[in-house]
Amino acid sequence: MRILFAGTAEIGVETLRALAQSFDVGLVLTNADKPQGRSKKLIASPIKVEAINLDIPILQPDRLRGDVLRDVASYNCDVLICFAYGKIFGPKFLSMFKGGCYNIHPSKLPQFRGSSPIQFAILKELKKTAISIQKLSLEVDSGDILSAIDLELSDDETTLSLTKKVAKASAPFAVDTFTKLTKGEIEITPQEGEISFAPQFKKQDATIDWQMSASEISAQIRAFTPWPKASTTYKDKTLFLTGVHSISDETYENPGLVIEKRKKEGLVIACKKGSIIINRLQIQGKKEMDFTSFINGNSEIISSKLG
Repeated sequence: MRILFAGTAEIGVETLRALAQSFDVGLVLTNADKPQGRSKKLIASPIKVEAINLDIPILQPDRLRGDVLRDVASYNCDVLICFAYGKIFGPKFLSMFKGGCYNIHPSKLPQFRGSSPIQFAILKELKKTAISIQKLSLEVDSGDILSAIDLELSDDETTLSLTKKVAKASAPFAVDTFTKLTKGEIEITPQEGEISFAPQFKKQDATIDWQMSASEISAQIRAFTPWPKASTTYKDKTLFLTGVHSISDETYENPGLVIEKRKKEGLVIACKKGSIIINRLQIQGKKEMDFTSFINGNSEIISSKLG
């Protein structure tokens, strides 16, 4: 089995490495280098960096059509495996792979089809999510399922920590699944269950509504860590809340009111139901810091109203 691996994000690096150790990865498809910082220096995707380390040929087309199809065909790959690539494949592109086209997706499909399944799993306060390997289809994430494995979520799970879990678990899972596929040991089945969607978030989706419960706000903060960071306002500035110590059943009047500083825990903030204890914050234009350091320069936040 000769593989074209399509990916861009860090989450797919371990899987690319594992597939390259077990199969013939003939080509890597990844997004173009992007300018970053004030210098606008071009930065390669994590997948490109790994492909260079593995000495695998790389293509970085802006569009998957025209001469690109001929270029891809010249590498004679018979299977396409996609993991967080960032572009949609058209019918002509998908028809090039006689061994099939497959996608690695971090949810229990058909739950959370779309680009943000990891964030949605946390935002919806799930205790368990999954990784699915599916056939690629023209309708996003609607293809039949080759295999799926469950992943447990911890009470303090963030998008960053869950992304690392998915990255680590996907590598051996992908090797096992595609090894079985080559041996004819995989039974491909249609997706079953209620369909839900996880579209891409925008920055405004991370604005905290203090009329929500403490558990909902905790999930919001953790789901939007590290991006775009859950935010409220303090003294007419944006205040990012980036770390949750815990939540409490203690309910106070006036949601959004900073009740107190609790030693070794954080700032206690009233919610509509319960209260939340925040241990990391970042005021607009400043660096993120722990709650003790923040209070040293912003002691008046105690008894203030956020939002």
